[in-house]
Amino acid sequence: MIRRLLTVTALAATVIASTVTAADAGRRRVDLELPQPRPDGISRAQIFDSAIPDRSVYQGRVPFVWGAYPLDAQPSDVVPSRYLPSIRDNSPDRPLAWYQANHPDWIMYQADQVTPVIQSGSSPIVTLNVADPAVREFYFTNLVLPNIQAGYKWIALDNVVPWNWTSAAGHFNSAGTWVQQYAGLDDPAYATVYLDWLTWLRNRLNTYDVGLAGNISPLGVNTFQRTQSAAAVQIVDLWLHEGGFTRGRDININDDEWAQTFALYRSVVQSKPVVTVGMTTTTHLVDASQQQVDWVIANYLLVREPRTMLTLCGRFEYGVWLDRPELDVNLGTPTAAPAQDGTGAWYRDYQLGRTLVNPSSTLPAVHTLPTGTWTDTHGVAHTGQVTLQPNSGIVLTRS
Repeated sequence: MIRRLLTVTALAATVIASTVTAADAGRRRVDLELPQPRPDGISRAQIFDSAIPDRSVYQGRVPFVWGAYPLDAQPSDVVPSRYLPSIRDNSPDRPLAWYQANHPDWIMYQADQVTPVIQSGSSPIVTLNVADPAVREFYFTNLVLPNIQAGYKWIALDNVVPWNWTSAAGHFNSAGTWVQQYAGLDDPAYATVYLDWLTWLRNRLNTYDVGLAGNISPLGVNTFQRTQSAAAVQIVDLWLHEGGFTRGRDININDDEWAQTFALYRSVVQSKPVVTVGMTTTTHLVDASQQQVDWVIANYLLVREPRTMLTLCGRFEYGVWLDRPELDVNLGTPTAAPAQDGTGAWYRDYQLGRTLVNPSSTLPAVHTLPTGTWTDTHGVAHTGQVTLQPNSGIVLTRS
């Protein structure tokens, strides 16, 4: 158990040391309109809100909306953001045919030199060659600037993935000659270009005192991908992690994956706003297991700092207002940093209670409680010791 604790601590130090330099390069002092989460309890973020007719439900609960529209419907104490896709043009006025006719040299292609890299849907969304300075200027002028002029103080950039997940290989230049740029999923050349593009976009936004919120998820499955994701997290002004501690699984993330995710959270939560999305494996939150809801809440309380926010929802259940009584839990403010006991459980003390997480996929953890009676969010009292099954979390209030 001691070895596991050292692994997490060492990883967090590596993440910080390897990314701060890149993130701070060329940074200027900016005056961003930051979300102001409540200091205690659970501070929430809303993911899209087009199907919420009465946004007064945000009051005292939601300081930030990812993909807020329309702007004039947002309460005055909420920081709204405007959704845009990363490296792609989602304007219905510029489908693939428009780019083929007007800027064929900006379109990215797969290795067969025939298949454009697009996001499929009712209208194919073109992936652009952001290594080209002209493309960057076009993206900013046509996609970003109109939203700044409309009054948005944040751009919510989706699909911030700094490795070659789109299988992009290259483009044709203005003479129709193939230009090979990237090879394979983990080509360092792709990561270098992408992170440079991300830094460029953040710096351009910051000159307008506008912040860049990035959905950086998934974090990757190997060291290269996780290193690039950590670098991207350090670059953006607000990190939204659509993966959270649950996404796309019949069980919660665990073991080394949990440890690496936890370390990344802790490396950034004190320096910038973070939204962790607790997406359950059920389509609708109302159908989620109690165990998974408890897991999401306990992990949020384990990693949170003053500007850490939570979204709890079903699988991609966005745009609507969702509520559960567990979201009203209030342990006050943290009184200590997260720590690990000798049985593998992670815990963190608050003014009024304690949160507990067991990230092991196979081993239970038996955690010794301080003297007194502790009551969980379902009214069950605990004294002496509490057993956490694998992949479980619990939030306790001191009675």
